[in-house]
Parts: sequence; structure tokens; C-alpha cells
Amino acid sequence: MADSLKSSEDSEAKWYKSWKPELVTSNDILTVDPDLVWQKLGTFGRYQFLNLCMVSAPSLIYAALMMVMPFLSEENHEFSCVVGKEYQDQYQVLDKCTVSELSTGLNRTCNELLGTATNFDYANHNKDYTLTTNFDLVCEHSDWREHGSSSFLFGSMFGGTIMSYLSDRLGRRRSFLISMGMSVAVNIATAISPNYFVFLVLRFVAGFGLGGNLNIGYVMMSEVVAPKMREYTPFVSTFFWVFGYMFAGVARMYLKSWRWIYFTCTAPGLLAGMVYVKNFPESLHWQVSNRQKEEVTLHIQRATRMNKIQINIQDCLTEPSSEFASHISEQAETSKNTYFLILKTPKLLYHFLLSAFLMVVMNLTYWALSLFSTELSDHKMTGFFLSGIIEFPSAIMAVVLLKLMKRRPISCLMFILTALSLFIAVYLPEYLDEEGKRTVTILCPLLAKMFNSIVWSVLPLAMTEMIPTIIRNTFSGGVCFLGDAGSVVAPYLEYLNRFGPNTASVLIGVLTGLCALGVMTMPETKGVHLSSGMENFDEGPFLRTIRRTFTRKLDEEISNSKVEMKPMVNGKDATESMEDN
Repeated sequence: MADSLKSSEDSEAKWYKSWKPELVTSNDILTVDPDLVWQKLGTFGRYQFLNLCMVSAPSLIYAALMMVMPFLSEENHEFSCVVGKEYQDQYQVLDKCTVSELSTGLNRTCNELLGTATNFDYANHNKDYTLTTNFDLVCEHSDWREHGSSSFLFGSMFGGTIMSYLSDRLGRRRSFLISMGMSVAVNIATAISPNYFVFLVLRFVAGFGLGGNLNIGYVMMSEVVAPKMREYTPFVSTFFWVFGYMFAGVARMYLKSWRWIYFTCTAPGLLAGMVYVKNFPESLHWQVSNRQKEEVTLHIQRATRMNKIQINIQDCLTEPSSEFASHISEQAETSKNTYFLILKTPKLLYHFLLSAFLMVVMNLTYWALSLFSTELSDHKMTGFFLSGIIEFPSAIMAVVLLKLMKRRPISCLMFILTALSLFIAVYLPEYLDEEGKRTVTILCPLLAKMFNSIVWSVLPLAMTEMIPTIIRNTFSGGVCFLGDAGSVVAPYLEYLNRFGPNTASVLIGVLTGLCALGVMTMPETKGVHLSSGMENFDEGPFLRTIRRTFTRKLDEEISNSKVEMKPMVNGKDATESMEDN
């Protein structure tokens, strides 16, 4: 009796394994709302959480490979120009960068004769300690040190755009895995670069691949979880990002060769490759939009098995199949001409340009504060780790704010606080003593970084939520392509200070203030289900007000024209003539 009862309980416990959503009749499965599916499967379902971790994890490698650059390309002042023994009767060293040709009296730079008559000696450092020492990025070549960061970010511009577009056409999974495979292979090759030119080329390609991963991942963060869980996605993505940030600093502390440091920062991607090939999911939103009936069915079945929960698919159907079919041809045509659709639709074009401007400023602010964090303190590691750690409380604050407030006011407030922090860091120190100056110049940039990180947790989420599935990745890719211009420019911002102290900080503060105004014209997306077609696109309060104003004026003009066009009878309009009769 006990055995039969136990057998019955075991069979009941395994019901989720035999449940099949194929029981939904005909093509009705294609009218399923993925957000409702995730909601029914549990806000914090195991399947959704694992997928969220997988789409967020590549940001660890991206952060590590970017944040290691301040150490690998650090400026070296402890060097000297050395003339080879066989050339000492022909050249005489004048200073660190210059030699004199004894026969003619002409001055030559050490870099001109490098490898033949001259070499650089880097005192206490071995040759491959940094890129600077390995490839002699000193004297007139010192400006090339910044190209290592900008080439990676420049590649990310193109990778994010192209791979995002392909993910709308080929699917999220296939495009994501192509990007990951490309970046892992190229990053391994980068660690053995024979010269700096090859290093820059490989960094560009690596940025291309990881930029695709990052952009596709940002979109999929909203597509793989229920609406109620989206507020928590920033914390998960920030965890991986900050882990990569810290990982780069720890690698620098314990490894003395830039090649081993770079390979170590790439290693997590190499280890994760086989796991991703087998387990990385396709987006259920994409599968529904592309009418992949069998794949949608298997996807839901896999999710129910992992979450150990059965759901009634009928409760997740949102449109009658007849209405759904009428939209299919329109959506299919739209998905093939996404960029043309954005350009010819005024409300889409406005939000595209606005989002791109916001991303430019967000990137400019973040990378300027991060890449120069080693200058916050006399001890480089102190400023670096403080700048990274501050992102953890930022992520926690972002989750709390997302639960309590709407997306727009959070973004607007954080932009304003970022600008205020930068202006205080620029103008307040002149009224303080040395101790006060030191405190303000460390604290205010850290606060600006914290507020900027909160914006990064909120605004990309809002941008993803407001765009229909059929153009979401293409829209995101285009925005990130333009927005990454801020990333590419950030390493060179210090040159603006030649026009005056703190010019770069003031510029970023002004641009951030403008962002606070621009973000208030976007639609509010909190609690909104991801739409599949253009019919549900929200134009936002600004464009809505303009449209209503012009519509009202047009209606008034039409009304007035009708009054003026009434037929006249003996000098009176028709209505008055009938009343007289």
C-alpha cells in the first residue's frame, strides 16, 4: 500500500515532464504572449534566471578587457634611450627621446633609429610588463597608448549594430554565438600580438564580437524574463560587469606580463563556450514573431520542465488567430526594412536620434570616469577599485528605485545629480583647504559614477521596452552604434583640458543636463508588455502633445472652412434663409 502510494506521488511529481503545450489547437500557439508565459512560469523561475545570467555574463569579459587597459597602457617615465655599442661612435644621447648624429650634428629621435642604433631601457620593468614597454609607446609615440581602448570601442560600434541587425533576421541565439566565438578566438590571438599594429587590429575585431554580445544581451534581458522581474535585471548585469572590472585589477596585481594578463581576462569566455553552444536559448519573443510553431512549443515545454510547473497556454493567448494572421504579412515586411521604417516614421526617427544622443553622453561620462579612475588617488589601485565597487550600491539603488518609481523620473533625476556632482568637483575645491580639495575631488567623481551607473541600469531597459519586437534589436544596434561614439572619444577627453582646466568635466556636465530634459520626452514603460508590432508603439508625451495640437488646429481650420463654404441665398447663408421662410 505504501509502495503504491509512493509510486502515485512520484508520478504526480513528474507530471511536468509529460505535459505538452502542443495540445493547443492549430496555430493558436503563435498568438501566445511570451510575457504572460514567463509570468505564469513564475517571476523568479529557475529557467528565466539562468537565461538572464547567460545573456548578462559576456559583460564580464567586456568589462575586464576594457578596464585592464589603464594598466596595460600606463605611461612610463622611467626609461632612457640607449645607443648600441657598435653605434656609440656615431650617435650621442641628448635626452630620453633624442640622440645627436656626430658626423652631421643633426638631432634624431630614438624612435627613428629604434631596433638598429638605439633601444629603450625601462629600468626596473621587464620588456613585456605593459604595452608601453613592449612596443615602445614613449616619446612621440606616447599618444598611441590610448588607441588600444578606442580601437576596441570602435569595433564595438560596428559589432553592436551589425550583429543586432542580424539577430532580428537570423535569431538572437545564432547571432549571439557567432559574436561570442569570434571574440574568444580573436582575444586569444591578441595576447600573442607581434606588434602594436596587429594588436590594434585584433582589438577592433574583438570589440566587434563583444559589442554584438553586449547589445543582443541588453535586448534579451527584457525578453527572457517576466515584466515584474525586469526591475532586477540591472543588478544581475551589474554583478557580472563589476566582477569583470575587479577581475582586471586583480590580474594586474598578481601578473607581471601584459600578455598573461590579457589571456587571463579572456579565459572565462573560453571556458563558457561549450556551455553556451549547448544551452543558450533563443528568444521566445523572436520565435513567436517569426511564426516558428514547433520551436515555440519546444521552448515552452523546456521551460516548464526546468521550472517544474505546468501552465494553461490558453490563458496566455492574446489575439484570435484570425486577427493574428492579418498582421503577419505586414510584420514580415516590416522586419525586412527596419532601418527604412525608422527613417520614414517621424516618431520612430525622433526616439532613435534622442536615444542615440542619450547613449553618447552616457558612454562619454561612464568611460571618462572609469578609464581615468586611476588618477583619483595617489595610489592607482585605490581609485580603480573604488570606481568599480561604487557600481554595486548603484545596482542595489537602481533595483529599489525601479520598484518605487517610474523609468522616466529616475533617469531624469540621475542625469541632474550626475551634472551637479561634476560641477561641484570643478568649482567647489577652489574655496577649500588641501584636505577638503582632496575629499571633494575623490568623492564627487565617485558620486557622478554612481548616478551614471544607475542611469545605465534604467535607461537601456526603458529603451528596450518601448520598441516593438520586430525592430527591437535593429533599433538598439543603430542607437548603440551612434552612442558608442562617446566611448571612442572618451579616452581622448583629457586633451580638451589644454583649452582650460576641467574643460572636459564642464562639457560632460552640460551635456548631462540636456539629457535630463530629453529623457522626459520618452514614453513611460514600467509594467508595459513588450509589443510585437508597430500598432502599439507609444510616441511619448512630447510628440503626443505636438500631434494633438496640430490635429486640433487642423480640425478648427476644416470647421472654419466648412462655415465659409455654406451656400448663400440672397446674401444670407442657407440656414438663415430657411429660418426666414
